[in-house]
Amino acid sequence: MAWIGRALARLQDRMANKIPVYKGEVIYSGRDEYGDIAVVQEATSRTLHFGSTARQSTMLMAHPTRLALSYTRCMLGGLFFAPPPRSALMLGLGGGSLPKFLLHQFEDCRVEAVEMRARVVDVARRYFALPEDPRLVLHVQPAEEFLWREDAGPYDWLLIDLHNRDGMAPVLDHPDLFVRARSLLGQRGVLAANLWTGKEEAFLERIRVRLDQAFERQVLFLPVAGKRNVVALAFASDLPDLTERSARELAGQLQAQYDVEFVDFLGDILRYNGLTGR
Repeated sequence: MAWIGRALARLQDRMANKIPVYKGEVIYSGRDEYGDIAVVQEATSRTLHFGSTARQSTMLMAHPTRLALSYTRCMLGGLFFAPPPRSALMLGLGGGSLPKFLLHQFEDCRVEAVEMRARVVDVARRYFALPEDPRLVLHVQPAEEFLWREDAGPYDWLLIDLHNRDGMAPVLDHPDLFVRARSLLGQRGVLAANLWTGKEEAFLERIRVRLDQAFERQVLFLPVAGKRNVVALAFASDLPDLTERSARELAGQLQAQYDVEFVDFLGDILRYNGLTGR
């Protein structure tokens, strides 16, 4: 019975020091100037953490290019409104789930990913099968620095997933972030941003207002089922009528093609944005 006492003592020590208790084996643990990084191996998946139990990325070991986390699949909502992207900018790399998916599914797509933490890039390469691909360009610098580069853009898709251990990254509160993002999109460009609707309601409301202003109210929101996240979808062109039969047919086609729950997404978009009565 002594081992029970030792195990409890270790658990109490971890809790007292706010050390996360992960559901698996920690196969990598590191730290940089921005905080802790851990990679946890579970039975069928591998997860990335930034100093908390919140999953920043998850990779299915048997299917490394699939999108394991529901919010990453919601980020594909732009396919309702525009053709598959030929260029995409990803702000916030994490384990590289979305860049891997784009490279795997869209052979003509070039992807740029911006990540300010060099160690995160290294971890994505070593532990999450981020490929060496000529179509993928990685920029190790803060998102706000990259966005204002003169050689940035234009892009078909701009994907924003900027979070730290406490929630949404402060850069999302930059007053001109979405105006600049809009200027980097092509004629039928789509922006998708992963927003956390936790305790930062005022922060979230400022983001909503700025998105509406920057994109002239061409913005919809897709809630992440069972989570406290919502994905904002903003568009450089006018929105189609998602209540038409053609939208339901498209959802079914996308679901069959990409093995992603687009039929559910369509219903969630209509309900969340009050479009069901149109």
